[in-house]
Amino acid sequence: MQQKKFYGPLRIFSFVVLLLMASGIIYATSISILYWGGISV
Repeated sequence: MQQKKFYGPLRIFSFVVLLLMASGIIYATSISILYWGGISV
């Protein structure tokens, strides 16, 4: 029964972690695109 109590917060935590990872990947790719774009120009 205790597992159900932790299921909610754990789900939110995993969602936040996924969101942070996704934003980090988008941030890194956008920076690299700008970087390579700056070199080519």
